[in-house]
Amino acid sequence: MESRATVLIDLGDDRGLPDVETPPSPGSRRVSVRWLAGLLSGLLVLFGVTAAAPPGGALWPVGGFDVPAGSTYFVADDVLLVSAAPVGRPSTLSAYDLPSGDRRWTVPVSVAGRHYAERVGEILLVAELDSVGRRTVTAARSARTGAVRWSRPGRVIRVAGSDLGLGVSEVRSVSGAGRRLEGAVEAVDLVTGEVRWRLPLASTAVVQPVPGDPARVLIVHDNVTVELHDLATGALVGTGELPPADYAQSNPRVVGGRLVLRHPAGRQPAVSGYDLPGLTRRWTRPGDGIGEVIRDCGGLACLDGESWVVALDPLSGAERWRRARLQGWNSIVWSPDILIRPDVYDGRSLLAVADGAALRILGALPAGVVDCRAGASALVCRTAPDRLGVWRLAGPGRTPAARR
Repeated sequence: MESRATVLIDLGDDRGLPDVETPPSPGSRRVSVRWLAGLLSGLLVLFGVTAAAPPGGALWPVGGFDVPAGSTYFVADDVLLVSAAPVGRPSTLSAYDLPSGDRRWTVPVSVAGRHYAERVGEILLVAELDSVGRRTVTAARSARTGAVRWSRPGRVIRVAGSDLGLGVSEVRSVSGAGRRLEGAVEAVDLVTGEVRWRLPLASTAVVQPVPGDPARVLIVHDNVTVELHDLATGALVGTGELPPADYAQSNPRVVGGRLVLRHPAGRQPAVSGYDLPGLTRRWTRPGDGIGEVIRDCGGLACLDGESWVVALDPLSGAERWRRARLQGWNSIVWSPDILIRPDVYDGRSLLAVADGAALRILGALPAGVVDCRAGASALVCRTAPDRLGVWRLAGPGRTPAARR
């Protein structure tokens, strides 16, 4: 049986449902036919995958290594962090190189909870997470030795391209972590931990970094007044008001230098784009059925819904592409564009990456693989309660220097 190296699941740009309800017309019949054809073609492609030899071309097994049973782990760029609390032994945090799996260091920690980490140059920002996913403590550790350079309570938000981060405290609520912040916003030097400036919050707020030159900080207060501050100095550079909305860390988002907000408009939701720093509304479009989570995907504003992922041009609001969420495919943790479909090929799982409106199959993972995390060039999955497997990932047009 022939193998298939690359498979595209392409639903096209014009196979979505209409944005608003309209009376039946010949045009609506054509839209319906296109939507059904797109869905059918996607299912046929998936059937072809399941009937063929395992696809591949961008996923190579590297090996694996033992970890304590019950440990948790996270990937930060090219570093794997494993947190363990063996019974009767001290809790530890260990770092491993990826994709080789060579251990860098192991350090004792007071509490072995779940962790989230980001790499910033030679620093690892390691946050401890509580039972609802709220970051309670953030420590800057040397990526080479694991030594703590500084530590502070709460969360530190990275600002792309800057050596300053935003120190914040998430609202203490079981309704969900990361939705709103309280207390104050502080500009933190990521190398030294020094606080450059501090802005007290009168109540709760949503905070978004605005990368660029100069970098800025967007603060949406709970009375929907908005402030734009210079990241380096804290100076106020813009202010305005936004409509009432379900404000959270994913709404609004700054994409391509424009603020994109999902908000009610009468009885229907809408999506609008605003200039910065003036906060002048430049466009509005219907937002029903295209998701509540907004994220930056290659300079486009992607809205993740239960049935669709829709990409909008942040400057005009025009729809650039639309991808259906095919049944059985799920995003892996912290990586919305890398998807897995368990038990689809002789018990094995398929791995794919979202490439615009298409899914590109990366390869097949062994049976029993669960709980995957992705880094810059490697995928890590649990292959047994006390063992992790590592796979080398190659991006479009790239191949690994060597296969193991």
